[in-house]
Amino acid sequence: MARKIDFVYNSEKETSEKLFQLASGYISETTILFENENIIAVVQAEGSVEFYNMDDERVAVGKAPAVESGKEVYTDVCCQAGNSRIILKFPIYQWIDNYPNCDGEYDRWDTKIVGFHTVTLDLLTYSIL
Repeated sequence: MARKIDFVYNSEKETSEKLFQLASGYISETTILFENENIIAVVQAEGSVEFYNMDDERVAVGKAPAVESGKEVYTDVCCQAGNSRIILKFPIYQWIDNYPNCDGEYDRWDTKIVGFHTVTLDLLTYSIL
């Protein structure tokens, strides 16, 4: 396997989902190794996900709906694994304009998570649920 791994998720050590920051840019890839499941997820900021086994064979493809506000890409993904599933949750953000109660552009905008788009891989059938 010659793939560069950006993050490792170990389902035996993690007690809850873990948030990873995605590479910036519309077609940038972030690679997450699900260590105990022997699966690699290649996530793009526009919401597409490709799952690979350890022989670098693609086993499934999924996609979160397109983001139509804010930066128009996903900036983070929450990962969780267990019960023969890998779950990727893409946060849906509400953008909050703090104007005129801000000191400048650095604190003008805040975000709040208002939901998630989910891509779930069934590890028994390699299907997207």
